[in-house]
Parts: sequence; C-alpha cells; structure tokens
Amino acid sequence: MFWRKAGLNLRAFTLAMATGCAILAPIVAEAEDVEPKVLPDAIEDVPSTKPDPFPAFDNFSWRAFVALSWPALTDPAHRGQPDRSKQLGDSGPRVWETFKSRTEIFVSGPDGRAIAPAKWTSYAGANPCGPGADNRTKTLASFRPFADFNQATFEPGRLSGPLVAQNRTYTRYEVRFNKAEFDSIVDHKWNLRSRRPSPEKPAHFSVGSIGVKAAWRILNEADSPAARKRYYVVKDALVLDVAKTIASGTNVCATQDIALVGLHIVVKTQNRPQGIWSSFEHIDNVPPAGKGEAREPDAKDAQAPYSYFDPSRPSSAKLESQAPQPVSMSNPPHLDPDPVQVIRKHPINPETMAMNRAYWALPEIRDTVWANYMLVVTQWPTVPQPVGPLNDGRFFPGMSADPNTPAEPYQRVGDMSALNQNLANTTMETYVQDAPASCMACHHVVSNALGRDFVSITELNGE
Repeated sequence: MFWRKAGLNLRAFTLAMATGCAILAPIVAEAEDVEPKVLPDAIEDVPSTKPDPFPAFDNFSWRAFVALSWPALTDPAHRGQPDRSKQLGDSGPRVWETFKSRTEIFVSGPDGRAIAPAKWTSYAGANPCGPGADNRTKTLASFRPFADFNQATFEPGRLSGPLVAQNRTYTRYEVRFNKAEFDSIVDHKWNLRSRRPSPEKPAHFSVGSIGVKAAWRILNEADSPAARKRYYVVKDALVLDVAKTIASGTNVCATQDIALVGLHIVVKTQNRPQGIWSSFEHIDNVPPAGKGEAREPDAKDAQAPYSYFDPSRPSSAKLESQAPQPVSMSNPPHLDPDPVQVIRKHPINPETMAMNRAYWALPEIRDTVWANYMLVVTQWPTVPQPVGPLNDGRFFPGMSADPNTPAEPYQRVGDMSALNQNLANTTMETYVQDAPASCMACHHVVSNALGRDFVSITELNGE
C-alpha cells in the first residue's frame, strides 16, 4: 500500500532486493526502512546502498527532519531532547533550536581571546545582541556584524554575497550543533584557532554528531496573515537591525518575526562517517522546475507569493551574475536592497518528490505547517572507508572528487549526474546550483580536505 500511495519505484526496489540480498542479507531489514513515520526519534543509519537507494536515504532524511522539528523540552537540563507529551504540530521551540548555536561555542572574552563555552546544559554566555540578550531567545546575529548574512563558496575562508527576499529583507543564517558535535569541538578545543584540525592532525567528530544550518526570512508588512500561516514562524526573535548597526558601528538588535525557509541537516553515522546530508526548503521559495510526477508544488496554486521570485520580472539562469558582494562593516548591507530573482535550475529527483508526497499525506503532517516543507536532496557517501581528508566518500548523487585525476577533480558517481538533478538549496546555494556544486562537494573542499571532517565552522570561527 505504501509503495502505491507514495509512487515509489517498486519494480526497481524488488530488483534491488533480488540482486543484492545474497550479499547484504545481514543488514537488509535495517537498510530498507522506507516507511514514512512521524515520531520524535530518527533512524540511526542506512548501512547499505542498493541499485534503487533513494527511498531508504530520503526516508532517513524525512525522519531526521521530523525528529529535529519536534517540539522540544525547554529547560537547560534537557537541551536537544523532544517533548514526548507533544505532537509535531504543537507549538514551541523545535529540538534543533535548543542545540548549541555557533555563537555559544565560538566565544571571545573582553580581550578578544577565545574562551571556553558554557557547558551543554546551560544558556549562559555572551550573545551577539549584547549584554541584555538571553541565549534562550532566538538570535539572528553574529559577533562580527553581518557575517551571518553571507553564503558559502567553494573557496576556504571566502564568502559569497547575501540573498535578498522579495519583501526586500536579507535572508539570515543560523548554525547549531547537537551534544555529540558540541562535545567533539569542546573536548578537542577546536574552538581555538591554534588547535583547529589540519591534514596532518585531522578531526574526527563523534558518531551521532548532528549539524543544522537554517535559513530565515524576516517577515514585515509585505507578508499577509495568510502567507505567514504557511511557515514555521518564530515570533519576537532578536534580529540584527541593519540601519541601527551601521549608524552605531556595533551590533544593535530588534525583535522581529521570522519564517523558516531552508534547513540543512548533516548526521554522522557509524556506517556513513562522512555524514548523511539532507536539505529541506519551503515550497513557496521559488517556482517549480520539475514536470509530471517530479513537479514540485507551486505557490501560485495556493495563491501564495514566492519568497524569492517575482513573476512580473524577467528571470535568468545566470544566477552567479546576480550574487552581491559579501557584506561586512566595511561593505554594509543596503537599507533598501533589491530582491534577487531566484529560480531552481534543476528539478528535484522524482523519487524524492514521491517521498515528499508520502509524508505530506500523513495525518500528523497534512494539516500542519510542516506539509509546506520539502526534501530537495539527500547525499551520502558510497565509499566511506578509509576515513580521512583524502576521501570525500564518493558521494551520491552528484560529482565526487577523484584524487587520482587532479586535472579533472570531479567525476560522475553511479549513473546520475549533478547536471540533470537538483543538488542545491535555493536559500543557501543560490548562486552555485550547477555541477559540481552540492553540500558534500562544497564541504569537502572547504573543510574535509583541510582535515576538518566536513565541518567548515571550525575554520570560519576559531580564534
């Protein structure tokens, strides 16, 4: 019944079972967890890769998304834990929102030197919005003004420009880590620039480490009540005020309502030490790129506006040319910025869209805001061993690094190319949607190849 409702490729799945079960029999039951469920617990791992692997990995992604989006226990002693008395659609901060933020981990003292962060079960510590701000309050700011506005690039230490929504606000980015990843950083003192990992002394984050990166759109008078109801919204978040920060030369924050528009999740598992990478977006971000069964939802079908696209304006596939210069105090954001006209350049995989529809149909999701979020891509390593800076895991789908051919550093993996399938989140990889751009490709270049186990935050924040 599930296969028929979800539209998944049962024939391919059956063939995979027939051709692979003799070799993979000891782990088939665990590997083929493809049934959508709404629970506060994620799937631990996906040990095998089958000829038709998308259902198992995309179900892993959705289960992680659901578990991390579950309402959380909010007392400091239970950071990162779900409130099992609640359901997914209930109100309250989400599990991942109670993880440690990067500004709680990479902390500088009055003299500018890095200091040890507060213990996991504490919200104590400095806040980028100033002494009166509480780390229990959602904060969209960084200690270096405007650093959380910019997107990443394929060059270590260099950032791309920001993304401006149609309501003329800058998209803001937030990074958080679960306890396993927090402990890995703190125990090894990787928050110190002098102790950061290198190819000679590479980092190995603990199994079970989870990193989350969120993209938020600030809501203003241009957003109708009907449009707001389609998003997961945090009210009265502390958000860096562009005009007042420029005028004062230091961080000034104001309370604003914000809407979640994108979420990256990476989970380091026992069988996938390079991580299983999942990327979600709100369905109203941009127009659909897919056709037929692969077609993504279209905001205009719900009479809702796109967050990052104006149908009355011309569009271009040359998004790279639209990328603004990175912003900083020396190149501050504009007070009334021009929106970026964003499109999705490549369609989402049809089987991934089938898994999306299967989850949207579940009663626990159907009538909640979470039915307006979709998985856009899952990536995972296919050759996880040996673990080390030279092995990006030969990730699938996409273009993976080949250390044996330095002249052509990326090559096709399997029978799918990054050229004909979406591998990008329009809110976080807006300007690098073409091959070999992808989560794992980018993080390999800017962090894993430098010994940082795919975690670029140790490069960007260490003091």
